[in-house]
Amino acid sequence: MARTLDKLISDQKPEIVKNARKKTDGMVLGIHLAQLRERMQITQEDMANTLGVKQPTIAGMERKGKDVKLSTLKRYVEGAGGKLTVDVELPDGSHYGFNL
Repeated sequence: MARTLDKLISDQKPEIVKNARKKTDGMVLGIHLAQLRERMQITQEDMANTLGVKQPTIAGMERKGKDVKLSTLKRYVEGAGGKLTVDVELPDGSHYGFNL
């Protein structure tokens, strides 16, 4: 009988689950950064030139699992021609959004 993902997670120690979720959050961010850049048809080299950094810095930001500061994320998004908006979902289900 196959075990569900929820069952596998519930069998783990809480700190293991917390660490795994933190890593997956970083992976998802890296994927989204690369997809944004590619959608705008910008190379890593072009993005690096726009931000005044070297190409390996951009590759590092897009690397799966890499934690990125909010200020760096803002610069990256603006380098792709966009504006960064934060949407906070509050406990009552309402949203509070603002531009950075």
